[in-house]
Amino acid sequence: MSGCVKRYFCPNKPIKTSGCRSTFYYPNGGSYSGYWLNNKNHGWGVKVTAERQSSDFAGKKEPDGQLIYKGLWNHGKRDGCGSMIRKRGTDLQTIYTGKWMDDMKHGMGKHFYPDGCVYFGEWERNRRHGLGIQWHADGSIYLGEWETGFKHGLGVLFYANGYRYEGHFARGFKNGEGVFYHMHTGQIQKGMWQNDNARVSLMQDAPQIRRNDAVTPLPIPRNCLRYPNQIIRDLFKRFRPHGDKPHRRFNDMVSLEFIHRQRQFASFEERFSSPSGIDIYPNSGFVCTCDCKVY
Repeated sequence: MSGCVKRYFCPNKPIKTSGCRSTFYYPNGGSYSGYWLNNKNHGWGVKVTAERQSSDFAGKKEPDGQLIYKGLWNHGKRDGCGSMIRKRGTDLQTIYTGKWMDDMKHGMGKHFYPDGCVYFGEWERNRRHGLGIQWHADGSIYLGEWETGFKHGLGVLFYANGYRYEGHFARGFKNGEGVFYHMHTGQIQKGMWQNDNARVSLMQDAPQIRRNDAVTPLPIPRNCLRYPNQIIRDLFKRFRPHGDKPHRRFNDMVSLEFIHRQRQFASFEERFSSPSGIDIYPNSGFVCTCDCKVY
């Protein structure tokens, strides 16, 4: 027949879904509602994961809730503005709201931690990186620079008791030059810090920062040194290299964070048990397999 058009159906050709579709339910649980592009989440959408369960040390499983992401997608990955929410029954708790890129937190965002800490600032590849402020559960506040999830650079740490530290941080600790304000005693401590410890410092009275009008219980005695400036200058030069911590690569810092996180499980390990019948810890030593004699 003239003018007839034949249409062939190819069973091996994949069917691609694009545009806005109704709720799609995944076989292993969870759902997605929103826009698609070539069978991938693209544009605005809401994805709900399946109900998860967590196990405690006794092996008892408890419901851990569902994760809900509301925001922008880019070819199947979270990209743009969005919020991650945890749902336990009827309780909704925001975990993170802010910018995403390549399925990771990237840009400005606010994160709510389970222990009560709240961080607002810059992110890079799921790590706090750049300028940010964090409110700790104990009442202390840190405002300053971050690098790969650690306090690194210039910052100010406000303690819950009113004390304050202003200066340099490195890898999560006070490192380098800094000033510590003892608000209750009305004294200022200037010095060099290394891993949260003051290696060399100079204390001076500052009544203007004292929170009450009472006389400080720890007055600084009069300086009787002949050349105090030279002594202090030499001490600062001596400990300054110990306070300077070079920047590490991003992947190295991620590995370091993983090691610190795993150290909390060290107390649960059976260090003095052996699957064999040989005591591998005689007198806190190891089994000697050589021909030498122990006297």
